[in-house]
Amino acid sequence: MAKTICKKAASVPFWDGYAPWYKLWMEHNDYHDRIIHALTTMVSPGWRVLDIGAGSGILSLPLWAIGCDVTALAPSIGMRSLLYEEAFNRGIDWMKVSEEKLEDVPLHDLVNYDLIMACNSLHLTGPGFNHALERVFEAKPKNVFVITEQCPGIEVKWPHDSYDLMFAKSYETESSFAYHSFGEAVEHNVFKKGRPLLCQEEINLSDQLIYEEDHLWMKDNALVSMYCWQYGKA
Repeated sequence: MAKTICKKAASVPFWDGYAPWYKLWMEHNDYHDRIIHALTTMVSPGWRVLDIGAGSGILSLPLWAIGCDVTALAPSIGMRSLLYEEAFNRGIDWMKVSEEKLEDVPLHDLVNYDLIMACNSLHLTGPGFNHALERVFEAKPKNVFVITEQCPGIEVKWPHDSYDLMFAKSYETESSFAYHSFGEAVEHNVFKKGRPLLCQEEINLSDQLIYEEDHLWMKDNALVSMYCWQYGKA
């Protein structure tokens, strides 16, 4: 999903408007399942966790549920609404949610975390992916967990002073969109393009959609990479 909107998505207003489409996408694929498994395997109850660009809380909520003290950075009101909705559905009423962007959080407020994590969000910060990742390491959390898709301008530098790279895993996963109608597919593409579709674009869109399981699918795959570092390198 991130590669299709990589250039436009580095703004809070974009995500305010994109939130309904993100929810639609999230409800019809298992994109985050392997990430959640890796995350919940490595953390322990009581960990203090910062989730950068938490969005709908897809990673924060499982950690809240097992007893972690999670702070979610979610600048977009649209995405925060999804987070609160999902938390309510899961019966979670204890949360720390911040409207701040990472670049606006003072460094002294980023210290003393057991884990700082970011899923497809560091490249959306104002200073860009590499600067944001360096800032995370400057805060010296005990663990850093970063997930990112292939996207122009993103090149993860593995070596970092005082940190060991615990694992780096890349895999391909489905990242398809499922629509309930052709009109919904058109509306989504209109939002992404920021203008009405041309007649030929609507024809091309129709040709690309596949009808399966009572939905119109825009099939897509994503190459996802997960990186985990641990503080304490000699």
